[in-house]
Amino acid sequence: MSPSSGARRRPCWHARAHISGVRPTGPSSASGTEADLDRTPNSEPKGPPVSTARRYRVGGQFAWVSGGRILAALIQALIMLLLVRAVAPAEFGFFAAVYGVMTVAQTFFDFGLPTLVIRERAKRANPAIVAAALRLNNSLSLTMGVLLVAVTGLLGVVADPRYFLLLPLGLWAAAERNADAWLGVVFADGDARINTANLVARRVGNLAMFVGLTLWTPIDPVLAFGISSAAAACASWVFAHVFVARLLESTEHVAARSLIRLSWPYWMNSVATQARNLDATIIGFVAGTAQAGFYAAAARLTSPLRILPTSLASVLLPASSTRNSSTMRGLLKLVAVVVGGLGIFYLILGLAVPYVVPFVLGEAYTGAVLTLQITAVGLVFAAAASLLGSLLQGVGLKHYVAGTAVLTTVVCLMGVGIGGLLWGAGGAACGLAFSYVVQSAVLVTRLTTFILRKEPNR
Repeated sequence: MSPSSGARRRPCWHARAHISGVRPTGPSSASGTEADLDRTPNSEPKGPPVSTARRYRVGGQFAWVSGGRILAALIQALIMLLLVRAVAPAEFGFFAAVYGVMTVAQTFFDFGLPTLVIRERAKRANPAIVAAALRLNNSLSLTMGVLLVAVTGLLGVVADPRYFLLLPLGLWAAAERNADAWLGVVFADGDARINTANLVARRVGNLAMFVGLTLWTPIDPVLAFGISSAAAACASWVFAHVFVARLLESTEHVAARSLIRLSWPYWMNSVATQARNLDATIIGFVAGTAQAGFYAAAARLTSPLRILPTSLASVLLPASSTRNSSTMRGLLKLVAVVVGGLGIFYLILGLAVPYVVPFVLGEAYTGAVLTLQITAVGLVFAAAASLLGSLLQGVGLKHYVAGTAVLTTVVCLMGVGIGGLLWGAGGAACGLAFSYVVQSAVLVTRLTTFILRKEPNR
C-alpha cells in the first residue's frame, strides 16, 4: 500500500501498543533507556510497507550497487586524472593530503549513525530511532562542515594561502556524507536504484562542472574541483532530504546519548577499518621509501578489487536484519558462492601479476610482484571478513564485530611493521594478509556459533 493511497495507517509500534491495551508512552519513553530503544520483535513486523519502493532481491540490489559503484569509481578516477594533468605534482600532493584528511573526518563525525539508520529501518522495529538518528546526523554534519571550513581558512591565514583553494571541500564533505545517510532509508527499504542513480549523477555533475570551470574560466583547477564537488554534493543533499522526508513517520524525540549507545559499535568498526590506512606510513618508517613504494603500489592498486565484496556487504546488512539462525541459509549460500568466485578470480590475478606488472607499471616496479601476489591472496580473506561482518551486524552482534575490527587492526599494523622490518614490502604484505585471515576466522567462528545455538536476531 502506498503512503499516498487511502487512509494513512498507523506506524507498527503504535499498533502493537493498541493491541496490548497500552498507549504509546510519548516523549518520556522516546528519550528513555537503551533497552527500550534496542527492543526487537520476535518476528518481522506485519505493518504496511515503509516506502512505495518494492523490495528487490539481494542479487538485484547487489547488481545495482556494484555496478553503480564501479561506474562512479571510474568517473571519479577520470576527474582525478584531469586534475593531475592540470596541476604540478607538488600541488596535487598538497591537495591529496588535505583531501585524505577530510575523507577520514567524514568517518569520525558520523558516529556510526548511517549504519544504525539502515539496520533499524530494515528491522522496522522503532521508526523513532531512524528519524532521530537522521536529525542527529544533520547536526553532526553541520558541525563537521563548519569546523573543516574554519580550520582550512585558519591554515590559509597562518600557514599556506593554498588552503583557501580547498575551502569548498568542507561543504562537500558535510553535504555528501549527510546525503548518503538519508538515502540509507531508501536503501534499507530494498530499492538500491535511487542510491545508485544519486551516486552516479553526483559524479557526472561533478565531472561536468569541473571540466566547464577549467576550460572556460580562469579558476585554479584545485578550486574548480572543490567548487564542483561541493555543488554536486549539495544537489545530492537536496534530493535526499526531499525524497526521504516523506517516508519518515516519527517526530518523537530520542536522546542523543541513547542513539550513540546504539551506534558506537558501527562507528568503532569504521574507525578501525580506516586506521588500517596507516600501514603504508609504518612500512615507510621501518623499511624505507623504496619498500614503502612497492607496498603502497600493491595495497592501493588492489583496493578497487574490493568494490564487489564491499557492495555485497552493504546489501547483506539490511537483508540480514530480519533474519535469525534458522532463516539465514540463503544468505550463507550467497556468501559462500561469492567468496569462492572471488577466491578463484584473485588467485588467477595473482598468477598473472609477474606478466602484468612490468607492462603496466614498468620495470622499476618488478620488486612489487611478490607483494602484489601476497596481497591478492589476502583479498580472499578480506572479502570473507567484510561479508561475514555485515551478516553479524545485521543479526545484532555489532559489538562483537567492532571488537574484532579493533583487534585485527592492531594485528594488521603490528604485522605490517614487523614483517616490513624483517622482510621489506613482502613481509608487510604477509602481515596484512595474516590480519585478514585472523579476522575472517574469528567472524566465521562466531557466525557458526550463532547458527548452532539457534540464537535470535538481537
